[in-house]
Amino acid sequence: MSRDYRYDRASHPFTAGAQGYHPNNALWLAAAANLAYEDPKIIWPVVRSWGFERFRFLHANGRVASAGADVPVDTQAYLCSGRRALLIAFRGTEVAKIKDWFTDLMVTEVPAPIGTGKVHKGFAAALSAVWPQLTHALSELHEGQAPIWITGHSLGGALAVLAAAQLHSVQPVQGLYTFGQPRVGDREFAKSVSRTLAGRVIRFVNNNDVVPQVPPPGLFLKYWHSEREVRFAPDGQLIFDISLWTRTRSLVKGSMQDLGKLGIDAVTDHSMDRYIGLTRNQLLTA
Repeated sequence: MSRDYRYDRASHPFTAGAQGYHPNNALWLAAAANLAYEDPKIIWPVVRSWGFERFRFLHANGRVASAGADVPVDTQAYLCSGRRALLIAFRGTEVAKIKDWFTDLMVTEVPAPIGTGKVHKGFAAALSAVWPQLTHALSELHEGQAPIWITGHSLGGALAVLAAAQLHSVQPVQGLYTFGQPRVGDREFAKSVSRTLAGRVIRFVNNNDVVPQVPPPGLFLKYWHSEREVRFAPDGQLIFDISLWTRTRSLVKGSMQDLGKLGIDAVTDHSMDRYIGLTRNQLLTA
């Protein structure tokens, strides 16, 4: 089944200098996040049709030393740049690739790359593996003027958060949109992200998507979300700054609606195709 990364920049042009939620930018970045799952031979013509002039695909596959252990990683992302913006998109978890699952399940915390708080060991290892390629591509593609936008789905969303936090210390990040992103670090790291990227981050959650609930905020490994949550309700409505009561009601209603359908609500709601479809509907119903 083909992925949905349809985006028409003529009818829904992105605003490179926007902050916070912007519906056109949401569709653009959702398409970019889903496109990250494709082969680079497919990605390059698509981003070129979006107006980008230069492109680099990043891939780090191997083992990374982290906190006294070798962590298997398989990290993929792409960068593309043009006169208006530079885009970084990270690929998310692929069920068929076991290394991604090792990364997701490596829940031990390690010091954050930016030195504030602690973060998920597997996520940190996955980003560090590709970081030299990322900084080299930035030196080639970014001239310091075009705003930097970062996106990712699932594991790619976690890597996008870490990359934005680390990159923002040396180059301003204009915007960060993630989709179905797991928790990345502890409360100190979450506060740091909220402070340094204030007003620039949107974290999309689709109804009962289970991935944003992991790793759990347990007794010893206290993981937190920092970014502003924007949630799709069971009816597709986009809810900003959702209350605890509304969130609980949405979870129950979504599970009931899913009975007898293709899969468990918590899993099917994680599909990036669902995220982009819901994001596109916001423009159609506006």
